[in-house]
This record gives sequence, C-alpha cells and structure tokens, in this order.
Amino acid sequence: MKRSKAFYIALLIIGVCAISASFFIQGDDLKPLSGTFIGIGASSVGFSISKLLMLRAVRRNPKLEKQASIDYHDERNTIIRNQAKAKAGDFTQWLIMAVAYITILISAPLWVTLAVVIVFLIYHFMSSYLIFKYQKNM
Repeated sequence: MKRSKAFYIALLIIGVCAISASFFIQGDDLKPLSGTFIGIGASSVGFSISKLLMLRAVRRNPKLEKQASIDYHDERNTIIRNQAKAKAGDFTQWLIMAVAYITILISAPLWVTLAVVIVFLIYHFMSSYLIFKYQKNM
C-alpha cells in the first residue's frame, strides 16, 4: 500500500506531539502513561523519518524503486524470506516456552503463565492449520 508524503509528515507531527505530551504528564501513578507516549512518539518519529528519506531517495532515483520491486518479488528472495520466517518462528516457539518457565520460577500470577502457554498453543494450532492448508493446495 502506497502512502503519500503528507501521511508520513502527519505521523511525524503526531510522534513529536506524543513525546512532548509525555513531559507534561506528572505523577508517579501516571509514569506508565508517560512512558507509553514516549514509546509511541519515538517509534512514530523514527518510522516516518525513515519512510520520508526512502521517498526522497526514490524520487531522486526512480530506477532504485524499480530494482527494489524486482528484487522483492524475485522467486529466490521470496523463498529466502519464507525460510527466515520459519527459522524465526522456530526460535520464537522455544523463547515463548522459556518465558513460561521463567514465569513459573519467579512465582508470577497464574494468569501470566497461562497467557504465555496460550500464545504457545495458538502458535502450534496456526502452524498445524497452515501446514494442512498448504498440503491441500499443492
């Protein structure tokens, strides 16, 4: 989905406003809200600056965008991306279980441990469903 330059400028302004607003939030019980505003603002500013710089580079060199599109849709690069996602998923699976064991060891509330285990189960159900779906299609 292509977005215009105005969208990213608006996102940049919203990010700066969120960071600025976080400095006006006072009080110990409002610190999480202040931190959330800083996080949202910083990520919005970083993302919008990155996209604006990319739009500028594409505007100066249109061949760059065409080559990037060709590279992205190349079959070999698609296979490489899918293999990387699969490896990352395998790693994440074990990371989720490690977090579950850590929550048990630190005596976290039961709902935290159950939430982590549910995420693990959702991952496995999704991967089983997708394996079945792709085997049917091929």
